[in-house]
Amino acid sequence: MNTTQHYGCITAREEFLYPDTELSLLPDSLRLAMPRNGRPGIQLMLKTDKKQVHASLSGNGFQPEWFSMRKVPVEYNTGDGQQQGGAMVLEERPEQKPSYATRLAPFDVYDCLVPSEDGDISTENGVAALYFCLIPDENIAPGVHQLTLQVDGYACQIEVAVYPVQLPEEYFPVTNWFGLDAMAHCHGLEMYTEEYYEMVRKYARLLRRMHQKIFFIELDSSVLVSRDPVQFDFEPLRPIIQCFFDEGLDTLEIGPLLSRGFLPDGMPDMYTAEFRCAVAPDLPLESPEGYALTVEYMKSLSAFLKQYGWDKRILFHIHDEPDIHFRTDEDLDARRRQYYLAASLVRRYFPGARTIEAVDSPRFYGGVDIWTPSTVGYEKNKEAFDRFTALGEEVWTYVCCGPEGEWLNRFLDFDLIKGRLLFWGCSQNRISGFLHWGLNRFPKGMDPFQATSCHNPTGIGTNFPCGDAFIAYPGDGEPWPGMRLEAHRRGVEDATLLAMLRSKNASAHDELVAKVFTDNSHYQSDPALFEQVYEQLLKLLSEMDQ
Repeated sequence: MNTTQHYGCITAREEFLYPDTELSLLPDSLRLAMPRNGRPGIQLMLKTDKKQVHASLSGNGFQPEWFSMRKVPVEYNTGDGQQQGGAMVLEERPEQKPSYATRLAPFDVYDCLVPSEDGDISTENGVAALYFCLIPDENIAPGVHQLTLQVDGYACQIEVAVYPVQLPEEYFPVTNWFGLDAMAHCHGLEMYTEEYYEMVRKYARLLRRMHQKIFFIELDSSVLVSRDPVQFDFEPLRPIIQCFFDEGLDTLEIGPLLSRGFLPDGMPDMYTAEFRCAVAPDLPLESPEGYALTVEYMKSLSAFLKQYGWDKRILFHIHDEPDIHFRTDEDLDARRRQYYLAASLVRRYFPGARTIEAVDSPRFYGGVDIWTPSTVGYEKNKEAFDRFTALGEEVWTYVCCGPEGEWLNRFLDFDLIKGRLLFWGCSQNRISGFLHWGLNRFPKGMDPFQATSCHNPTGIGTNFPCGDAFIAYPGDGEPWPGMRLEAHRRGVEDATLLAMLRSKNASAHDELVAKVFTDNSHYQSDPALFEQVYEQLLKLLSEMDQ
């Protein structure tokens, strides 16, 4: 009988581990619950004197998906919306850890997941750090399944309670904006080569891992090849778009149509009252030249998409955050007038296409088809947005570099579970979709393994918070997921399960969600409590299906 004691940390809960996490005597068993087609994950830190360990899983009904966990730096704590004039990051290190942060920066955290097909895990400083997903067999039977994890002499009996609940296919729509330029420069690829297209396919598969079927293609002045005569060329986008469709995504999110333009020093004109053409930022939309160019732009883009049968699979962005960063109500009214002009052109040349926009208020009614307020904007104007939902309009939500402080978000110095709880808030508020700007939005020169706070190009505030611009990493020859990506994935699955419960018993749904979520700045972030509530969700669904 092996009586060797092993020290480390093992968890199936939604929580971060750190290189300096306190290691203790490891348990010999672990329990978790899942729907039949779920994909739960387990993290393990194991103290060892070996340079590499091998992980294996025995038992029936599951295949493991192995990853080595790689640490990344968190150089700043996120602001609280008030300190340092509302700065996004606290460049001046506070004396004490902010109440809403996990640790006082700087520190390292295990967020990056490096695939290991064979389960071989390299160690660092005497610790092996690994993550693995349990992938159930397609026809796995409900009930309790027993598995054995073995790593470097350590054995853990894993009890998996499989509930007779089946996740439907992509009930809850999400979009995380994908950056083509960032992909190219992070992986050292020449655009429009076979290697480039293969990398697009790999990122598309990563989006599908997150249950995402919408992909964002950002258009800019590069598609305008001549002004006299006016000529556009969208053909270089054709193989890129085709890659996403081939990998199972089904909706092209495209835009923007308008731009804020730029100041003489090259910075974006964030407070402008005069929107400009995205493909020609020197031209105001309402000028004769700007209007004519925009009409030709829409005609050409429509013809291109129709040629390949893509014109009926469109979400259109006109202008991101059109009602944010303005000086006067007169300026906002001017923006709204120009927005409606652009919306009329979208509807003229793209019949059936829907507009989707990140907004802060309900003031652009009639121009926006899919309202996407930030969680703060939603809470501030809850009555108005709930009225839109009652009218049958779609209301999504988003987070980005804000909100900060106690608000739910997915920054690297926040509890990991906060990124998952966002989706419980969506369900409680009858929000029908989620948007985030940062899948892989790395500016040139940024290396997330050296620094995770992204440069802010707006000129307003400090750098973006650590991890805000991405939840995937530019790995060796492929994208690597992050723990926050996995929390996002499971959050999407939760929103789907909660919608199933709400359709069967709305009061039971509301009572259950209230155990962990009140609003986006008041919630229970204890992973142990969440684990219990999640299994209650599975039990309720199972009982209702009997």
